[in-house]
Amino acid sequence: MRLFAKGEAARLAALRRLVCAGMLCGVALTWNLWFPSARSFPRAPLLDACPREVVPPLEYVLGAMLVTALAVSLFAKRPAKYLVAAIASLGLLALSDQTRWQPWVYQYFIVLVVLALDARRGGDGRSGIDSLDALRLIVASLYFWGGAQKLNYSFGHEVLPQLLAPALGRLTLEGAQLSALGVAVAAAEMFVGCGLLFRRTRRLCIGCALAMHGLILGLLIAQGRNSAVWAWNVALALTVVILFRRGDTPAAPVSDRWRAGGTSGRAVMMLAALYAVLPTLSFFGWWDMYLSGALYSGNTAVAVVRVGARESERLPASARRQLFTTASGERVLPLFEWSMAELNVPPYPEPRVFRQVAREVCRLTGDEGGAELIVRGRPDVLDGRYVVSRADCRQLGE
Repeated sequence: MRLFAKGEAARLAALRRLVCAGMLCGVALTWNLWFPSARSFPRAPLLDACPREVVPPLEYVLGAMLVTALAVSLFAKRPAKYLVAAIASLGLLALSDQTRWQPWVYQYFIVLVVLALDARRGGDGRSGIDSLDALRLIVASLYFWGGAQKLNYSFGHEVLPQLLAPALGRLTLEGAQLSALGVAVAAAEMFVGCGLLFRRTRRLCIGCALAMHGLILGLLIAQGRNSAVWAWNVALALTVVILFRRGDTPAAPVSDRWRAGGTSGRAVMMLAALYAVLPTLSFFGWWDMYLSGALYSGNTAVAVVRVGARESERLPASARRQLFTTASGERVLPLFEWSMAELNVPPYPEPRVFRQVAREVCRLTGDEGGAELIVRGRPDVLDGRYVVSRADCRQLGE
């Protein structure tokens, strides 16, 4: 893989190998998410069309298909059909469990679709320019929205101090200092996203992106947190180098390329535009947070399930290990810790998914009054206040 490859075809080939390798690393680091031999954390299917007993064997087949297609795509000279196989298997796996809609999976999926559409067009010069421009917009949008989601009270006062704990040591930041630092970090990430799209700021933003990923990776490794995104940070840093380090042939105006691009070319441009625009809807609750760059943003909902002492004994061992007792004496199962312990990814932070998981806990406990879903909604942007909602098993079944 040549990171400093010249020419559209060479860049796209390097990016294809990088994305396939990155996705394979992600699968290896979250094995139970894809090959659920020892999985007890409930699935949250978008389409619940298959009988419960059919899902695990089907997931094994789709998981094997995904890994095989990605591995072959690393070296294939004509990768189009293998990319399509990877996209199809990944899409079906995502439909069977929304927990798989992690930000890194979503980004890899979109990039694979663009690469497959480019391969379908034959990888000529025109298609290569269109595809590279689309991929640049996708990557730049990821940085921009990742920063925009961090413009909130909770990021500066809760998430950022935890992330920076190894670097800050005994240094304590409070009040206005935390707010200012949080805004600065968010603004810097947004600047990187915007600056990558312009030639005058591109070199500076490439350096900022590499430094940012190096810092994040060091902090996560130092704390042993969320190893699934370690490989993603490396892949994103290398993606920036491949896509932005040098400019190729100047692109024609968008209107000309739209007329000449054909069906696949237009699909690539539309996909990139939607990826860049749809996160706007997340601020109104109309688009999912993890599809809008909200990882480590402090801007997502959190859920726990309260269970009775007797009912908790019916939970899987991995869930029982995460139980804790509150000051008021309630036994609580945090979904984040349960998912991380078993799948090495956070639960998908949307209320509909929390309700699906809680319904399965109700089924496991076997008592309609023995469990209750407690959701802390998205914190207020300005002061971090939030609304708590509760629903017992009877209400969850309605």
